[in-house]
Amino acid sequence: MSKNLFIKTFGCQMNEHDTEKIAGVLSSLGYSRTDSPDMADMIILNTCSVRDKAEHKCYSDLGRLEELKKKNPGLLIGVGGCVAQQEGKRIVEKAPYVDLVFGTDNIGDIPGLLEKRNWKSKDRVSTERRRRKSLMNREEITSLPIMRDHPLKALVNIVDGCDKFCTFCVVPHTRGREKSREPEDILKEIKGLASSGYKEVTLLGQNVDSYGKDLQKDVDLSGLLYRINKITGIERIRFVTSHPADFSDKLIEAMASLPKVCEHLHLPLQSGSDSVLERMNRNYTYSEYTDKINKLREAIPDIAVTTDIITGFPGESDEDFSRTLTALEEIRYDGVFTFRYSRRPYTPARQYDGQIPLEVSKERLNKVIELQNSITIAKNQECIGREFEILIEGESKKDKKRLTGRTRGNKIVHIPNENGISIGDKLRVRIKSATLASLIGEIVYRENPPLPVAMLRSNGNPAPF
Repeated sequence: MSKNLFIKTFGCQMNEHDTEKIAGVLSSLGYSRTDSPDMADMIILNTCSVRDKAEHKCYSDLGRLEELKKKNPGLLIGVGGCVAQQEGKRIVEKAPYVDLVFGTDNIGDIPGLLEKRNWKSKDRVSTERRRRKSLMNREEITSLPIMRDHPLKALVNIVDGCDKFCTFCVVPHTRGREKSREPEDILKEIKGLASSGYKEVTLLGQNVDSYGKDLQKDVDLSGLLYRINKITGIERIRFVTSHPADFSDKLIEAMASLPKVCEHLHLPLQSGSDSVLERMNRNYTYSEYTDKINKLREAIPDIAVTTDIITGFPGESDEDFSRTLTALEEIRYDGVFTFRYSRRPYTPARQYDGQIPLEVSKERLNKVIELQNSITIAKNQECIGREFEILIEGESKKDKKRLTGRTRGNKIVHIPNENGISIGDKLRVRIKSATLASLIGEIVYRENPPLPVAMLRSNGNPAPF
């Protein structure tokens, strides 16, 4: 008899991909995904600890799940992800009704935890790091079954962990040091995806540009992109997240020359102030960052660039913050993910002098959001009247009379839901209007053969955006 599984995912795309692995492991035990926690036989919180808000939300959700378990004593509750890795057995000490806790390397341990679960805390927790052990264990981690969330787009992990040790970031402590997958393993997975009908892959890593540095062979991200670009059936390639210190001219050249690599880059700036960047241990200056952006835009004029910004980092002066606002005006990103600095365990910045008052940090965050919203809407409105290639992903979540697709630059486009259009279709559309979050288009051509590379890289219509 099938059992219902509800998974709530916090955080980044790496966590989203881990959720697909959790669902895959549990599907072999007879569990099927449900959208309703009230109908679930098991509830898993796949957690994030990059920001304190996400961690607090995890414990808040656990409090509500306790009430659900009182009504349904047979309900199983699990906690995975970065909070699980960080907190370990403290979770079951704080919430003894939790049945299993597993870390970022321990998704494959879920069946064993369920089999031997009892009221001893240590038997409900698995957070041992496996990445540093034998090759056999590393292969076991990368070969977990995956129940993917989308029939068209696939997330593919190529490197896990981070060696940068930014002073604000807990990731090296929850995900461990960088560990790249073997290129042959990655290519085998993507070829399998292509044969199953997948058209788009997103390569994942906390620092995807560092791929291959720990392998005993001559391989890097640009070389991997060239090899993936040759795989028949894959039409779009994306990668995230890049680190400015590792983002190279060689990678820019690969992005510009490979027709399947999409014209979008997420390159976190964090701050426009050199003094703040130095205290963050980011290993680049604002000038060095903008030099790379300029080279990128020269090579790919239609590139869409997004970033991350943190406000209220310890010691951030009014002048430092003003430099961040200036950076947004100068670079003119297509979108920005904004965060208020929060103290995280194990990070040096939590002990820095000059902690910024919450009210000041929030005020600065609001100013960043207000400025960037004006830039984003202006850039979206510049798309009106232009034609773009979109890949249809499905029905609009808010309006079933519309279909949703994405441009190569990762912009969401809504079009009328007309007969004969299916998920995975490539269409040429003309943009009629724009909002802060998306574009509204009309169909120009239903049949859209692959465009020549020269046209994909041009400044005029049709644009690849």
